[in-house]
Amino acid sequence: MKQYCRYCIFLYVNNVPYCTAKNDFRSIGSCKRENHCKEFIFANVDPEYQDAFGETNGYIPKVCKEKDVKGQLSLFEKEGENK
Repeated sequence: MKQYCRYCIFLYVNNVPYCTAKNDFRSIGSCKRENHCKEFIFANVDPEYQDAFGETNGYIPKVCKEKDVKGQLSLFEKEGENK
């Protein structure tokens, strides 16, 4: 799961975003970018949950597409040959 400060339970936004885990003021741009913070805890309380800035309707994880390999030949397999 990608993590963003805007979905973290430690982010407090009044006039300026503040991380209570790191005791540090954050910029709005850095809160909206992906990060790898070790203190991150996802703050999802209900399905209608918004981020810390009240902008989104909840975190929607990216869905990975499955590869469609039907009809493709491998490098070592000849056409019409089934294993």
